[in-house]
Amino acid sequence: MKMEEQKKSDLKKNLIVTDEDGLKIAYDKMELKRQFPQLMRELSEKKKSLKIKGVDYEIEQAKEELKASQDTNYCEDLLNPGAIDFIRRCTDKEDALEILDYLIERNELTVQDYNALKNRIKEEGGLEKLITECGGLKTPGYYERKFPRKINILNNKNENLD
Repeated sequence: MKMEEQKKSDLKKNLIVTDEDGLKIAYDKMELKRQFPQLMRELSEKKKSLKIKGVDYEIEQAKEELKASQDTNYCEDLLNPGAIDFIRRCTDKEDALEILDYLIERNELTVQDYNALKNRIKEEGGLEKLITECGGLKTPGYYERKFPRKINILNNKNENLD
């Protein structure tokens, strides 16, 4: 009888946890209360429990995909400039029309876009108005200002020390 009473008192002192494989692990309740008082309070309440079967990484994957797409969008102006991007560098009509002719020759511009841009440029003050509407004249250093380089501090720090 004494052995059974001892086992029962030991059970009351210990917290027994069974994992999904059926392995039982006993923890001293007093030690757990001292180290994790909030956790022990929640366990003793036994209001509701939720079994976690796994971790869903969809949110992290979505964030990584968004970051990757932002990085590619970041360089879109650099990788694939359009007709307007080239025209915004021009200061006179002849240069702009020459760029349009070149782009239509290389099939980088549709005939409709070619005609529309050509007509707008030929109007009185058309080139200046087009450039203003599309963001202004691109001066030297435009891309360096718009897309500053990401500098690796550790690599540059070592280079500057020499």
